[in-house]
Amino acid sequence: MTKPNVLILMCDQMQAKRMGFIDGIAYTPNLDALAAEGVHFKNAITVNGQCVPSRCSFATGMSPHETNVMVNFGFHGHCGTLTPQSRTFAHDFQEAGYTTAHFGKSHLGAPLRTLGFDVGECLDGNFPEGQEPIERIQVREASKAAGGDGHKAEGEKKSCHYKALDDGLAWLEEYQPGDEPLLFMYDTNLPHPPFYSETEWQDRFKPEEMVLPKSYYEETFDGKPAFMVERSRKYPILDDEAAVKAELAQYYTMISAVDKACGQFIDLFKRKGMWENTIVLFFTDHGDMMGGHRLRFKGTYPYEELYNIPCIMKLPAGLERKRVTIEEPVISTDLPGALLHLAGVEPSPQFATSGVTQALQRKAPNGDECAFFEHYAAWWGIHPFYGARTATMKYVRYYGDEHFEEMYDLVKDPHELHSVANDPDYQLQRTDLSARADAWWRETGGKDADYYASDAFRDGLNR
Repeated sequence: MTKPNVLILMCDQMQAKRMGFIDGIAYTPNLDALAAEGVHFKNAITVNGQCVPSRCSFATGMSPHETNVMVNFGFHGHCGTLTPQSRTFAHDFQEAGYTTAHFGKSHLGAPLRTLGFDVGECLDGNFPEGQEPIERIQVREASKAAGGDGHKAEGEKKSCHYKALDDGLAWLEEYQPGDEPLLFMYDTNLPHPPFYSETEWQDRFKPEEMVLPKSYYEETFDGKPAFMVERSRKYPILDDEAAVKAELAQYYTMISAVDKACGQFIDLFKRKGMWENTIVLFFTDHGDMMGGHRLRFKGTYPYEELYNIPCIMKLPAGLERKRVTIEEPVISTDLPGALLHLAGVEPSPQFATSGVTQALQRKAPNGDECAFFEHYAAWWGIHPFYGARTATMKYVRYYGDEHFEEMYDLVKDPHELHSVANDPDYQLQRTDLSARADAWWRETGGKDADYYASDAFRDGLNR
């Protein structure tokens, strides 16, 4: 049998629980079916809660402080992106004889053809001045000319989501399966804000029926950094429960659009007789606070709404799944290595070890799994932290001006309302997790906050 095809379906800013088979509200029939056929990673954790660092880390299999891409391009004078010299998982597939194609959002900062893709259309990336892809400029300008804003898809206006969907489907329709296996990646910019209602599903999600998280009502910010209180006060909408519910309803319609797009690619793989021998990965770069902890969007918040991401993987023919649901935490940077291992492709060094691969091979958790994550800054402030997430606990160390710690018992306090970092009953766990997080940061080359604020680093050490 030839090497399996690989289909990657990626979206932007989707919470882990917003799928029908989990919360019962979302309308995601295609993702529900994929989960039933594949493996659901219940506690998949993104390495970074922001678009550019997360995506560059997925592409390279390295953490943001290893890629030098710590924050979105331009925030606080930071200029780090991937470069044509960066090694990505797509290079490994390409050199193993795969045809490699990418349609949609990138945020990687370098032309897709230099990053291992034979066919590349980037419609929503993050680029230095003068390097924005012509496809993205054309979509934005056409949308503005039609009275849109480059994001909404209403009437004749086409967002990057629909442009990438149409072009990706058209290319795949013409693709003829042959001796070379295919790596195909569709990457939509939904459900990233600005939020709006996708008309096909807006009647399904009535704002008054939306359910807000417990932390929206009960967050006091006790035991949390002071900047979170300040940030919460920046959004008057958070004092209006009805408005927050209305935004959540819009979010659900956008997720249904993501689901429909995924279903179209899945159906096309089936029609072409490629489905059985295809590895499928569905995931996102990070989540959204969506009113949780009385916060919005994304930023330097370490909470599950942002860091726990949806993740489903279907195995190819000949590989039997050991479990339907994997409970232990896995980190997003291990996903590309798992794809390479499952495809039988020799991985580059940064992809050689994959906790996802190990989880797929186990029939039960080993009880010691730990995912490490980080964040440096949002556009509105620099509050760097790194942390460790196990199946039952989360530890966070702020290493900037705050010098603060948070820790949560995720079994007793799944909404992360009460930090136990200073609770005497949890000092053994705090000592253990802080030591593990510090060791990971140190051993992978993490530096202090002054280093990342320096002109030399901000100008882009990877250029």
